[in-house]
Amino acid sequence: MSLYLITEAFRKLGSPDIKNDDFYDRLSRKYSLILLGISFLIISTSTFVGQPINCYTQNIPGSYVGYVNSVCWIESSYYLPMDKPLPTRTEKDPVKILYYQWIPFILLSMMFFFYIPGFLWRNLNKSCGINTKMITKMVSDLDQLDSEKREKAIRTLAKHIDRALAYHRDYDHGLMYNFRRLFGFLPCALMSRHSGYKLVFTYFVVKLLYIGNAIGQLLCLNIFMGDGFTFYGIKIIQRWLNGLTLSDEQRFPRISICEIFLRTLGDNIQRYNVQCLLPINIYNEKVFFVIWCWLVFVAIASIYGLLKWFFYVSSCARINFIRRFLKANGVPYCYRSSSSSMGTDSNGDQVPIKRLAEFVNSYCRQDGILLLRIIKKNTNNVIAGEVVCALWDNWKIMPKIRSKASPESDNGGQIIGLGVKGSMKQNGAGEGIEKLLPPMSGILS
Repeated sequence: MSLYLITEAFRKLGSPDIKNDDFYDRLSRKYSLILLGISFLIISTSTFVGQPINCYTQNIPGSYVGYVNSVCWIESSYYLPMDKPLPTRTEKDPVKILYYQWIPFILLSMMFFFYIPGFLWRNLNKSCGINTKMITKMVSDLDQLDSEKREKAIRTLAKHIDRALAYHRDYDHGLMYNFRRLFGFLPCALMSRHSGYKLVFTYFVVKLLYIGNAIGQLLCLNIFMGDGFTFYGIKIIQRWLNGLTLSDEQRFPRISICEIFLRTLGDNIQRYNVQCLLPINIYNEKVFFVIWCWLVFVAIASIYGLLKWFFYVSSCARINFIRRFLKANGVPYCYRSSSSSMGTDSNGDQVPIKRLAEFVNSYCRQDGILLLRIIKKNTNNVIAGEVVCALWDNWKIMPKIRSKASPESDNGGQIIGLGVKGSMKQNGAGEGIEKLLPPMSGILS
């Protein structure tokens, strides 16, 4: 029963049911928590259930074994090679190793800091106007075997995304509109819900937190474990390559020296140096070597993931991303042709190629493309392509109205609504499809 509870606890680490990010984010928020949770289980079991320290007390009179073990564990000990003599009363003792007792709490703190960026992303994206958690859950719940149900559900999902993009498009022409036009590059303007960049800006901040968390934890471990831990893994690998044993490693020694003082009759204080065995360091040295390698790997992978997303937000990458799905689903006018600037859509109508750029830049914008990329990274290309084409069908009915509508038009809001409804009727998705998926209140904040 206890093994089942432990297995269930580890299965739920890192919120595995939430898929509104990419693989590089899950390295931190999911797999790091699992690794640290297993490490915490190993170390805490050895600390609180086993016997983490065992001191040699033959030179101390009386039965003080338990007392000496407890004092040496609480007061810490220091490492001294066998070929060096013990320090005299006038000599200063070597630096004590103070972190043994705190290792389980250090691991818990590391788990907490790995959890924070994912928690912030799950909650901050709601304030951006698009609940990516709810949308990706709807996508993952699609019946991929029943094509008819899947198509209806995707059309309904596309309508919900269409409304979310419409509600947060910049239709106002007042003071804030002019401010965003003039100072759209400023962070305060990017954080506006109507800017079309708020979701992207928030996601990039969270990715920077993932990178800072991995690098910052390496630096913090260097403080807790002593100078030089930043290159601890490299030193261990060098020792292995040189054929040296890990038992001589000063950071996690197997045998240490503990200094204790015993008060006897007449306020006579006796000083003893006892030799202590630290079997827990057999696990500590291997656990922290794995953690060091993992932190370095996560930091490098997170930086690489951030650089990929910097490329994804470029204009060329966004247009190519949409063009690839339209091309795969039989929309031929997304091809670029040097002989003509016109193409043919799925209905055979002649339309300018620049409509593709209008769809990307005026309709989806950065936030919409980010949402589509997250859907693509958490499902397959078939589902992502069907969602893109459903949004395309919704948009191509009245693209000019969707990109240029404003409150100055008395029927602006009604026209947008008619555009959504007309798109649904054109694609054969009636009101009954609404029952397949949750209402819009879960998607829009």
